[in-house]
Amino acid sequence: MIFAASTIAVFFAAISIVAGVSLALVLLTQERKNNSTEGMAAFQRHLSALSDDSREHLRSQLRDVKQRQTRG
Repeated sequence: MIFAASTIAVFFAAISIVAGVSLALVLLTQERKNNSTEGMAAFQRHLSALSDDSREHLRSQLRDVKQRQTRG
């Protein structure tokens, strides 16, 4: 009985060690995608996409479609 309990304990300990080592390897090999300059560049692109100048072509297309619908 004691031998069986210690075997199960060793088994779970081994699983824990393997899981910990796997997690450490994943964290060490994962590239850092979010650095501050990339984050700022993404934020600036987002703001530019929201600006009135960037949406002007879409508004002109909508006006054209609306004019065609009212004519026909």
